[in-house]
Amino acid sequence: MYDVIINAPDLSMREEEAMVDRVLVTDADDFLGPATVERFTSNGAAVTAVTEPLQSREDAFALADSYGPFHIVVANLEAPITVAPITEHTDELCTSMFDRLVHPLFWLFAACLPSMVSAGRGAVVVPTSATALRTSSHPIAAYEAARAAQVTLVRSVGWEMAPNGVRVNGVAPNFIENPSYFPPEVVADDNFRRDLQRVVPAGRLGSGEEAAATIEWLASPGASYVFGAIIPVDGGWSLG
Repeated sequence: MYDVIINAPDLSMREEEAMVDRVLVTDADDFLGPATVERFTSNGAAVTAVTEPLQSREDAFALADSYGPFHIVVANLEAPITVAPITEHTDELCTSMFDRLVHPLFWLFAACLPSMVSAGRGAVVVPTSATALRTSSHPIAAYEAARAAQVTLVRSVGWEMAPNGVRVNGVAPNFIENPSYFPPEVVADDNFRRDLQRVVPAGRLGSGEEAAATIEWLASPGASYVFGAIIPVDGGWSLG
């Protein structure tokens, strides 16, 4: 079903008294997961890190029942990107992309939002992609469509949850250090560096820690008046 890793501080007092946040991070080994888990854990949160993709609504409810209620949910969802012309986008490809990136959001909202509404507080942060804000130069329509659906859900559910004091927001990363997308030999290549400076206004790759810091801020009281927002974390790429 799923593998779970618990990173929790010593809770000698009740969590309510210790003011410890319960944080859920999905796909914790992928995308922005590792940096996000490290960020929240180092700041004393009790983190439930799910390392396998959610397969069903029942998985999401089992997580909430076993390890919740969660004060913060980082719906970090990842899927392999298939580069292919639209005429070669099969039904299997399109369905699998939405099964990995979109449907689990509905499950997580259904499982985790009710307790937040009852408490009158809580935050959900959805790492999506800057390719949902500005199309890529590569033919990745299924991936972009699924990420765009995530953006729409964040805005819709953010608006719906605002009267309850529950904040739903997203980050839209691109050009973030990742050995899968940017292997060391690629990053070290002079041609890649020149292209990076041409394409990304900041002139460099961002770090997972920078993206995780934005996620943490969106989940914090410092973002108490932010609802349904999508914050690009892409070195200015989506402004082009």
